[in-house]
Amino acid sequence: MITHDPQLLALRTLTAPILDTEEPLTHLNEISLSAQGAAVCGHVLIDLLEENDLAIGDYEVVIAPEGDGALAAAMIHAAGGRGLDLDAALLRPAQATASDTPFNGAPIHGRPAVLLANSSLVDTAVLHEAVKGAGATVVGVVSLLPDPSTRDFASEAGLTYCVPSLAD
Repeated sequence: MITHDPQLLALRTLTAPILDTEEPLTHLNEISLSAQGAAVCGHVLIDLLEENDLAIGDYEVVIAPEGDGALAAAMIHAAGGRGLDLDAALLRPAQATASDTPFNGAPIHGRPAVLLANSSLVDTAVLHEAVKGAGATVVGVVSLLPDPSTRDFASEAGLTYCVPSLAD
């Protein structure tokens, strides 16, 4: 698919070197922790959700595994650049004690949320169950890199799955 979207074109350029690696998700921080990469990633993720009828307001918080904190922060900053408010919460690693809350960040109870599913460290179904257990309502799933297992999970759960087309 040919695109003229400068953000998506920039993302394609940034991700090209990692897409051919055996585990592209493990290299995603190389992109999301750079100034240019973070700006591009945040805008592309929000645009993807909007293109799938999930605008900020339909969700108030983005929830991600702790390994995707940089991408969640990129979405917060991209939203702020548009004059919109977006919060984030990160799922703590499994070794957190049972008495601890499973999330760091903004409160999620009673709030509509989007799952940011890029980390190879946490299965999307596990993230979804933790979010539901904390009282948030999941309205969609967004990924920066295509992931068949996340796509299958979203389909089975009846959730919108958003991922950019990184091919030319």
